[in-house]
Amino acid sequence: MFKLSWRNIWRNKRRSAITIASIFFSVFFCVIMLSFSNGVWNHVIDETLRTQAGHIQVHHKGYWDDQVIDNFMEMDTTVIRSIEAIPDVAYTSPRIETFAMAATRKISKPCLLVGIDPARENRMSSIANHIVAGRYLTAKDDGVIIGKALSDYLKANVGDTLALIGQGYHGTSAAALFIVRGILQLPIPELDARFVYTSLPKAQDFISFPNGESGLLVTLANERKLAEVVSNIEAKLDTNEYEVLPWTVTMEKLLNQAASDKAFSKIIMFILYVIVGFGILSTFIMLSNERQHEFALVISLGMNRKRVVKSLLLELLMMTSLGIVLAIVVTIPIIVYFHFHPIALTGNLADTMLQYGMEGILPMDTDPVTWISQTFIILLITCVMAIYPVRKVLKLDISKTIKQ
Repeated sequence: MFKLSWRNIWRNKRRSAITIASIFFSVFFCVIMLSFSNGVWNHVIDETLRTQAGHIQVHHKGYWDDQVIDNFMEMDTTVIRSIEAIPDVAYTSPRIETFAMAATRKISKPCLLVGIDPARENRMSSIANHIVAGRYLTAKDDGVIIGKALSDYLKANVGDTLALIGQGYHGTSAAALFIVRGILQLPIPELDARFVYTSLPKAQDFISFPNGESGLLVTLANERKLAEVVSNIEAKLDTNEYEVLPWTVTMEKLLNQAASDKAFSKIIMFILYVIVGFGILSTFIMLSNERQHEFALVISLGMNRKRVVKSLLLELLMMTSLGIVLAIVVTIPIIVYFHFHPIALTGNLADTMLQYGMEGILPMDTDPVTWISQTFIILLITCVMAIYPVRKVLKLDISKTIKQ
């Protein structure tokens, strides 16, 4: 049966090539589109985790619901080291995050002042690699580094003085002058337009809260261990004093935005599947109509209709498999290349991406699930469309077809 079906495929190479090509392009376009969609959101979430949120955040109890300076915490360095010793914890970074008004001469803009341990932060987010002018911070630096978009708005260059005004601990006023040490370009435009970084001691001095921290960011080596690490951290802390939050909680708004975007993508994919289904169906109609006389002849010579159907289904399965394998072989190098060398958008497309808080690039996702899921879906569509040629064989009028 297998040998017969294989020979039938290549008896009419043109027809078989059209059928295989329809399957190939179906899988190709579905995989490419889904890979782009997932790649963009995975990039945004990954960059946000590394530069802003961390996989896990530790705060004073109640801070997440009421993010004011009076809910900041104090954490001993020995406790931080014990958290770093937990398996699958890659980095920790204590932080101060507080809102302030940044001003240079006549221009001002609200910003987020972020106090960091420069060495720890750089290990976690490689922030020093984003410096485009000036230098990175030192451990007790009294200057700041600011995002390029914020720098352009405030017209503040390296060496200029930046005035910050905000609120201090227990209602005290917070005001200070900072020298701009460097300018960095963050991959997420929303962060680039509002982040101001300074050293942790300087930020603590600014809010008049020595040893105070808004929270501790924890980055994992293996994200799949998230729940386990959260439990291990909670075991080392007094949960009446501290709260331990996974990124699925701290980034809920971004995840909801991603979910709504993926829901729209699913609608687009559904439309694509409908088009793909009709494309496959048209090739199957062509195949069955062209071979009616052949089917009628072999049945009249004594071949059982069910055996003809089995042979036909095996042919379709082999052609479908060939199309899928070819699509996978072609898409793997394309997706891997654009994963490491994303497409840079320009013009209106780039501006649209910026409006949604995304970097103007299109990386591709290399998750094997993309290939597996699309292979399964196209196989399912093919099986449904195969009903037509099977029904054609089972309902075939032998005498009428042979006389034609």
